[in-house]
Amino acid sequence: MDTILMIFFLFACEVAAQRSWIGWMRRRHVSQVQKWYGTHIDEEVKAKVPSMGGVVFLLIGSGMLISSILRGDSLGMAFWSYPLLSALVGLADDLLKFRGRSSEGLRSLQKFALQVVTTLLWFALLAADGVVPALLGSCSIGHWIWPLALFFAVGVQNSVNVTDGLDGLAAGGCLVSFGVLMYLSPDPYYGAAAGIAVSLGFLWHNCHPAKVFMGDAGAHFLAGLMASCAFTGKGVLVLVPAAAGFGIEMLSVVIQLIAIHGWGKKVFRMSPIHHHFQLLGWPEDRIVIRFWIIHALMALMIIAAGNALAPLFAHV
Repeated sequence: MDTILMIFFLFACEVAAQRSWIGWMRRRHVSQVQKWYGTHIDEEVKAKVPSMGGVVFLLIGSGMLISSILRGDSLGMAFWSYPLLSALVGLADDLLKFRGRSSEGLRSLQKFALQVVTTLLWFALLAADGVVPALLGSCSIGHWIWPLALFFAVGVQNSVNVTDGLDGLAAGGCLVSFGVLMYLSPDPYYGAAAGIAVSLGFLWHNCHPAKVFMGDAGAHFLAGLMASCAFTGKGVLVLVPAAAGFGIEMLSVVIQLIAIHGWGKKVFRMSPIHHHFQLLGWPEDRIVIRFWIIHALMALMIIAAGNALAPLFAHV
């Protein structure tokens, strides 16, 4: 019951705070700058939509962190520090875009370096509390887990970030991810519950036609929260079913880059793959809903496959 009440409470906070934040951004013309190399579909409409809606997520995350500090819960502090550290990297990117009135903020290598540094700092906080993430469940590989954990933590940040390109796409995907995390992994710090509440509350304003965009700060916050839930719960590989849909989006970017630089050809009309379907003429809401469905089905398939294979490794 506490979890249900937490979801309702944080949902109401997100909806109300986001409404006020949208009004503030409109008055100051904090809107989305469209990429010159984008699809140019509904560009004039989207250019007027306020961005940086993910700043509200930081307020909720900060409240949860303060609660852990007041309780003297060092592991709780470490848990909530990562979504906030991740969000600060995204916020720096958002602010640079706004100041320069450009679609380009941090350079790719700059963002990657900041993601790595903040993740390593978080690992140090976990290690100080004696936490070494498991690979999955009771399967542990000791300190060899850290390089793999770094790959997944940084990877999920970029995967959620590239998915945030259509109204409701990333927020709905995060809703599925946190639902999977709540099912698969313990939730001692209400991380998955908070993720569900924030995703639902943001969708209230972000569903098509969107009144606000998430921005990098929001995408990084939600991705960081996924990593916190997995790494302090059942293990690093829990992110595989939880973030399966985001993985497909990131994979499409990798495939496109390899094809362009390796063979001088495109596999997709544009990547990430949701833009490919936009250019094929699919309506935005159809792409978004089908992404949610595929994300959920992929998570179920991976969970089912894992359950079927579990007995084979029970005595290994």
